[in-house]
Amino acid sequence: MGDLSGRISVITGGGTGIGLAIAEKLAGEGSEVVLVGRRLPRLEEAAGRIGGLARAYAADVAEEDQVRVLFDSLDRVDVLVTCAGGAYFGTMEDTPPQRWRQLFHGRFFGQINSCHYALPKMSDGGAILLCSGIADGANVPKYSGGSALCGAVNAMGKNLAVELAPRGIRVNVLSPGLIGDTAIESNLDDEGVVGLFEAAIGSTPLRRAGVPANTAEAAYALISNDYLTGVVLPVDGGWTAT
Repeated sequence: MGDLSGRISVITGGGTGIGLAIAEKLAGEGSEVVLVGRRLPRLEEAAGRIGGLARAYAADVAEEDQVRVLFDSLDRVDVLVTCAGGAYFGTMEDTPPQRWRQLFHGRFFGQINSCHYALPKMSDGGAILLCSGIADGANVPKYSGGSALCGAVNAMGKNLAVELAPRGIRVNVLSPGLIGDTAIESNLDDEGVVGLFEAAIGSTPLRRAGVPANTAEAAYALISNDYLTGVVLPVDGGWTAT
């Protein structure tokens, strides 16, 4: 895809963290970016930070009707990036199954909703970037349900890449490890977050957290390289190599 000038990129979860960093990177490469999320003031602040190429759109990607209305409002979509969603931590025994269903409702089916309604607006040369996480390939304590989610997104991305190749639409998956400065919503209190970071850093060969810009650079490579499709790319400081 190379130069993104004149392209329209939709980024769900684009108001903070990884989604915002990707939006800033794509706008810096010339793309118009549509920032999607549930909180309009946060999105508008992010759009103001990016500048004239950005606009905000409030929608909950877990709600199919809202996603349909979003994409109905767009003439076309050149790039779709799906970063929206939270996390939930708990043992299998202690966590009510409904909690895992809620996690899938937002993070997995939110990505399915986005792909389903974006695809009619996409044409040859388009790119889709899904977002999973490294729990499919590394142990993350008290996250068995989340590991299933990551694996489901990875499998969907690979299969969808093959499905859409005849249309000239590429599909890749970004798989972040421990990334600081994100604002991902979870059920962990401050002590729990600190414990998670300490355990994750201990499992990461580089012994530090990444930053959203690390994921943005990786995302741009997956989006811009027109011979990359069906790739699940860990951005994890080596965590999944251990």
